[in-house]
Amino acid sequence: MDAGLAGLLGGVIGAAVGAVGATASAWITGTKAEQQAAIQSETQLRQARLQIAAERTRALRESRKSAYLGFAEGCHLVHSALSDAGIKLGGIAASDPPEEREERRQAARRLWNEARTLNRRLDRLQHIVFVEGPSEMGAAAQAATAALVPHFAAVLNWLHAVDREAETPQHAAEQDTAHTEAYGKLLQFLHAAADTTLPDLHDR
Repeated sequence: MDAGLAGLLGGVIGAAVGAVGATASAWITGTKAEQQAAIQSETQLRQARLQIAAERTRALRESRKSAYLGFAEGCHLVHSALSDAGIKLGGIAASDPPEEREERRQAARRLWNEARTLNRRLDRLQHIVFVEGPSEMGAAAQAATAALVPHFAAVLNWLHAVDREAETPQHAAEQDTAHTEAYGKLLQFLHAAADTTLPDLHDR
C-alpha cells in the first residue's frame, strides 16, 4: 500500500475513532446528568411531601388544641356557677333572718340557672371536639358533660330543700361529692387533651 494512502487511511480511521469516542463520552455524561437531575428532583419532591405532612400535622394539632381548650373553659364555667350556688346554699342557716335566707336562696337559684344556660352552650363545644377527634377525646368530653348531670341534680335538690326549709347536712355532702366527681372527669379530659396535642419528638 502506498505510504500516502496508508497515512490518509490512518488519519480517517483515527478521526472516526475519535468522533465515536467523543460521542460516547457525551452520551455517558448526558446520562449521568439526567440521572443526577432525576435523583435531585425526587429528593426535593420527597422533602416537599414531608414538609406538607408536617404542616398538616401542626395545623391539626392547633385546631384540636383550640377545640379542647374551648370545651374545657366552657366546662369550667359550668362548674364554677354550680359551685358558687353551693356556696350560697351552704351559707344559709336556720337562724338567719328571713330576708338574708331569701337573698341567698335567690342568688343560688340564679347561679343554677346560669349554669344551665352555660351547659347548653357546652353541647356545641362538645360537638366540635367530636368533629376534631380523635374518638378518645370525644368520649372524654362526653364523660365530662355526663358527670355534670349529678352535680346539677345535687344543687337542685338542695335548692328544693331550702325552699321547704328542710335542708340537712346531707344535701351539702351530696353536692360536694357530685362536684368532686364531675371536676375529676374534667381533669381527665384535660390530661387526655395534653397527650393528644403533644408534639412528636421531630416537631419539638
